[in-house]
Formats: sequence, structure tokens, C-alpha cells
Amino acid sequence: MCGLRVCGLLCFCVLSFVLSAQKATKGKSYYIAAIGFWNLENLYDTLNDQWKNDEDFTPVGMYAWNGERYRTKLQNLSYAIAQMGKEQTGDGLALLGLCEVENRMVVEDLVNTPELKNRNYKIVHIEGPDARGVDPSFIYNPKYFKLTKSLSYHVTLITDSAHKTRDILVVSGLFLGEPLSVLVNHWPSRRGGELSSRPNRNRAGELLRHIADSITSRDSTAKVIMLGDFNDDPVNESVRLKIGTVVRAELAVNGKYYNPMEKLYKQGIGSLAWQDSWNLFDQIIMNQKLVQGNFSSWQFYGVRVFNTSFLSSDLPSEKGYPFRTFAGAKYLGGYSDHFPVYIFIAREKKQ
Repeated sequence: MCGLRVCGLLCFCVLSFVLSAQKATKGKSYYIAAIGFWNLENLYDTLNDQWKNDEDFTPVGMYAWNGERYRTKLQNLSYAIAQMGKEQTGDGLALLGLCEVENRMVVEDLVNTPELKNRNYKIVHIEGPDARGVDPSFIYNPKYFKLTKSLSYHVTLITDSAHKTRDILVVSGLFLGEPLSVLVNHWPSRRGGELSSRPNRNRAGELLRHIADSITSRDSTAKVIMLGDFNDDPVNESVRLKIGTVVRAELAVNGKYYNPMEKLYKQGIGSLAWQDSWNLFDQIIMNQKLVQGNFSSWQFYGVRVFNTSFLSSDLPSEKGYPFRTFAGAKYLGGYSDHFPVYIFIAREKKQ
């Protein structure tokens, strides 16, 4: 079916990995698919857009962002994306949420790189109001996902309503026949301090929960995945209280959402680092329909922070941190300042 890998028994990598409480049955076969998210750290083109604050990302700007650096960035990103999920499914990622991309064109350039072109990824991108001109975006393999609807929701900052931030991108469709909505986020930053900026992310959390509730109220069978860079950790108020997340799948009842990243966070695993402190801002959260059914339909099976060695820095001052493109204005030529994250979902193969 659609190129999904079939296994007699699911065996998963344990590095930066949390397994579902559900158990695969020995002797049965399962289809496996992977769904991910990655903050791409300022994937801009080299052109100056008069409607965006992108002047630094031009050949004459602060980052000397020229064609060579842009192509290197695309090559790096596409190589990493091509590897994600391949430890369990030969097709790699079926769906991938993105953020910090300037426009649809840069995503088109990304999916048309030699590493990714044969996957025929399709794009969902809606231009938003962000002052820096970056947006969330989404790519999907049409072998797995049939798009039915996409729209975006504005997030209004509490602390500065005039400042424009990123929208929440909502993508709905059928994942091999089952209804699935993916909500792609890049929440307001911690600029000015975590405490003073907290109301902005709380507002984003409230809006995200409202969107998810509206989807499930229209279709009680819908599976919902919230993913993105939340600029907060799994234990912060915006996630735990405003979305309403729980740390164990069996607790995802009465409208609660399961966040498998919380266990990773409590183990000290992060997706970005600063001054010897790790955060796990990049998260994938899901509703009850994905975590408490049986494998007759698609169900969550595991989650991973993709902190593989080639994505990690060798610099003495940043050993093990994500290997980023820039440190300040200094060009490093890396991938991103965030590690990607992804989940595996599984469904029993009917005999």
C-alpha cells in the first residue's frame, strides 16, 4: 500500500525516542508512516521584497546572503529531510510542517532539490502578516495525503497588538482515507523575556485549542496533530494549560491532548540550546483519536528528536548543539538552529 514499509514487529530507535503505551502484536504486519516538523532558521531567497523586512538576507545585507549560500542551505536542508524517518519507512516523511520560510518559492526550491524531487512533495503555503516576512508552511507526499482544505488564523499579540506575528496554518485532508488535520505553528517569541512575553503565547495556545475544538466538533472521527515551534517548553502554561496537554496517552480523555515531547523534555532532551541550557520548543501534540484506538486505524507509535551527528555542531563552544547557518552575523554553513522532530504512526495490515 502506497510504498509504506511493512514489518512483522515494530522495532524503533531508542535515541531521543518515546514509544507509545500501545503494543504492536508479534506476528502481525503494520504499515508505518512518519510526520515531522522543522524550524528551518531563516530560509530566505536572495531578493529584496519591498513588503518584507528581508534586507539583511540579500547579497548586500548583513548576512551577505547570496546564491551560493542559498543553494548550500537548500542542499543541507534537503539532505536532512531525506534522512528523516527512513529508519522505519522507505518513503521518509509523509508530511512535514515547516517554519521560518519567506515564501512559497523557497519551499518550491527545497522540494525540487535532487534529494527530494522524486518524492513529489506538494506544498501548502499561505502568506501571512509577520513583520520579518516568514511563515509556517507544509509539504506532503500525495501518495499518503489528499488535501481537502487549508486556511490560516491570525495570532494577535497581547503586549503589542500592532506588531504582526506568524499565523497558524491549518491543513485538512485524508491520510490514506482517514480524516486528519495538521495545525502548523510558530508562536510569538520570548523577545523581551519569557515572563513579559508569556501572554502572547498563552493567547496563541487558546487560539490553537479553539481551532482544534472546532475541527473535532464538526467531525468526531477527525484525528488532529498540532505541531510547530511553540517558543515554550512542554511544561509551560501555554502548552499544559491553554492547549490542555497530558504527559501520558491514557490521560488524553475529556478533551485533553497527548504531548509525547514532555517525557523527552523531562529526560533532558531538547531541540535547541542556548548558553548550556536546552529547550524543547519544537513539539508534536495529538488528540485522543490518535493515541487511544487500536491499530485498525492510524495510531501514534513513537516520537523522535532528530539530533543525529551530522546535524550537531562540532564547535567547542556549541558542542552537540544544532549546527546552525549563522552565529550572529558569522556564517557557519550549517543546517538550522533547531533539531527537527517527527512521529511515527502505524496501522495494522489487513490480511
